[in-house]
Parts: sequence; structure tokens; C-alpha cells
Amino acid sequence: MKIPNKLQTFQDSLTKKQRMILLAVIAVAVLGLLTITVFRSNITSILRWMTYSQSNDNFAHNAQSNSLFLGMGDHLLICTQSQIQLVSPTGTPKLKETVNMKTPALNASGEYAVVYDVGGQELRLIGQSSLLHSLTLSPEESILCATVNEKGWVAVTTKVSGYKGVVTVYNKSFEPVLTIRLSSRYISDAVVTPDCRGVYLISPGQAEGAFENTLLYYTFSSREEPTRIISLGSNVVLSIRSAGRCWILGDRSLLILDSSGVITATYNYQDQYLKMGSLQGDGFATLFFSRSSSRSTGTLVTVGMDGKPYGELELEGQTMALAAQGHDVALLTTGSIITAERKLENYTTSPNQKGIRNLAVYQDGSVALVNSAAVSLYFPLSGTKIEPKTEDSHKQADENSGGEQTPETKQQQEEAPKEATE
Repeated sequence: MKIPNKLQTFQDSLTKKQRMILLAVIAVAVLGLLTITVFRSNITSILRWMTYSQSNDNFAHNAQSNSLFLGMGDHLLICTQSQIQLVSPTGTPKLKETVNMKTPALNASGEYAVVYDVGGQELRLIGQSSLLHSLTLSPEESILCATVNEKGWVAVTTKVSGYKGVVTVYNKSFEPVLTIRLSSRYISDAVVTPDCRGVYLISPGQAEGAFENTLLYYTFSSREEPTRIISLGSNVVLSIRSAGRCWILGDRSLLILDSSGVITATYNYQDQYLKMGSLQGDGFATLFFSRSSSRSTGTLVTVGMDGKPYGELELEGQTMALAAQGHDVALLTTGSIITAERKLENYTTSPNQKGIRNLAVYQDGSVALVNSAAVSLYFPLSGTKIEPKTEDSHKQADENSGGEQTPETKQQQEEAPKEATE
């Protein structure tokens, strides 16, 4: 005789009505978990709005025009010539570090950020809401560039007498594990690979009388000679980041590499002019293009690890700032504050009425708006949600207008076939 288990006994004891109620409860629970998983960033933003909406969400800052602002998780990193600050969205200080930097610069990945003085000797590594390490070089050395990967490994490119390029790699404990000194090549930038087994070096030079950038891949085991040498052509490297992949933002194309010295994807700009770009998104790059450097209208594009666009968005207005974090992006123009999820399937816009000059994105999608004296907290939920126009919507608009053509439109349509056959 088979003895029924406890679950079977429990099921047999339920009436039909009780079973229906139990199924409904389970369905609601599953739907709730699914909603939280899919819309977790929006839910977090709503909770933050409920928390901060009744408080004063503006706070003063002492930043100058060349100061830097970056969203790091739920905090805002502010870098000036005299101070590095990490503050909450309402201005509560988490970190204050006094520095003396003539030209502050920063690079961030994951929960780490490295702040350094271009042409100077000072460097600070920030992580986990605290100052992790400090570096002061001798007067005979100066910092050209510094980067950090998402595991906290730092690559510092320096100018040292007697060498064209010097790169030192520090591990998570900020212990030097590799120094590359080159007498034959200049080095402008470097970054540790995501797997922390190698380092990429950017070497500007010439080939047949024309400018050429070269990528040198060193493994920590090879040390003396590069494992791979890759020509980047005339692509000028503007920014570099190591997070999941190595992202290289150039003035002509975006390059995505794995940890073994292989370019896995490329996004070419074609005839578009790159006006702004950010590599701070989670698994994507954010680019804003225009047909020329003087035009205000342009296209916002997000590009994934495979080199294919997540989405594109046509926008108007002179661009002032671009930021990204997590799955969200924000663009500031002279007239609007525009926020969107990385797929750009729809966006939210609000008027720029407070003289906002810069912005940063928090992990939950809320935005720090920076004017000349203060920082305010902005929630995209309070803006106007707009769905981009599709080809079907344009067709419907033409049908609604009765299909009437202006003389200019009619002339363009008549000339189009002639142009196509020329």
C-alpha cells in the first residue's frame, strides 16, 4: 500500500474554492516577482522619489567650470582642482579628500574610480564609498593617463625622462605587478583587461607619413614583448574603459575587445560627426552624432557589446552634456533634459529652465542636475514621456493631412528618380 506524501495529503484536503484561491495567490506572487525583476530600476527610482520628495533635494557645490561629475552607484562623485567628494543624492558627504590638481581627470568602472592630475603627480583610487589608495609620483615623473577596471586594477601611463612610454600596472591591493618601459614607442593610454591577465597600450605614431594609432597587448606572463600588435588606423582614441569588455572610443569608430587581444566588434561612424560619447553604461556605449560639428540636431545611439545599436533617437537642440549608468542614459541640451532606457524605445523630456550645465545618472535611473552653484535631484517620472515616431506613424500623419503636397515636396519627389539615375 502506497503512503501519500504530505503535499498530496495537503492538496486532497483542499476544497475547490481553496485551490482556486491558492492558485490566484501564487499567480500574483509570480507576477510581482516578474515585475520587480523587469522594472527593478523604475521601482527603485519610485522608492527614492517617495523618500526624497518631501526633503530638500538641492545642495550647493564649490565646483568650477572644469570640474567633473560622475554617478557611481547611488552616489555622486565630484572632482575639482582642490577636492574630491562623494555625496548622496541629497548632498550628504560620504567622502572628502583635499587635493591639489591643476587638471583633474577621472576614469571609472564598476564600483571603482581613479582620479588623477594630468601632467601632475597626484592620483587617488576611490571605491566602496571610501578612499582606497593614494599615489604621489616624484617630480621627475608626470601622469599622462590612468584607468581602472571593474575589479580595481589600475594602469598608470607616465612621462619619464629617457623613455617614450612608461606604464605601471597595480593590482587590487595597489601593489605594482608590471612596469613596461618603451624607448621606441610613445604610449598615450593603457587599461588592464577585464580578466586582469594583461594590459592594452595605445601607441600613437606614423605610418607612411600619416597618423596611425597602434594597440599593443601585453600579458603579464610575456612582460617583455607584446603578444599582439593591432593597427587602429587613423582612429584617435578619446576614451577607454574595461568592464566586461575593453571599450575604445575613437573619433571615427567604437572598438570592442575581449581579454585576449581580439577585436570582437566594431561600430563605424560612417560620415557622422561624434559630438559626445559615454562608455559608462552597463554593457553598452552611448554616442551622440551630428552631420557636422556646427549642427545642433543629431542622433543619439546606444551600441551593445556585439557592435549593433540597441536603439537610435533623433533629437534637436545644442548638446551640453551626456551621461549613462546601469541601463539608463541622459542627455542635456540648451532647452531640454532627455532621459531614456538604453533601448531608446521611448524617452522622457523636461524643459531646462534652471540653467543646468551638467548632469550625472544614478544607478536607479534618477539624475543629478548641476547648475553653476547647486546640484538638484531629478526623477524622469516627472517628465513628459514621448514615443519616437515610426515609419507607420509618419505614414498615418500623411494620410491624416489628406496626402497634400507642398510645391517643395512635389519638386523633391520629381527630382528623386533623376538623382538616383545620375
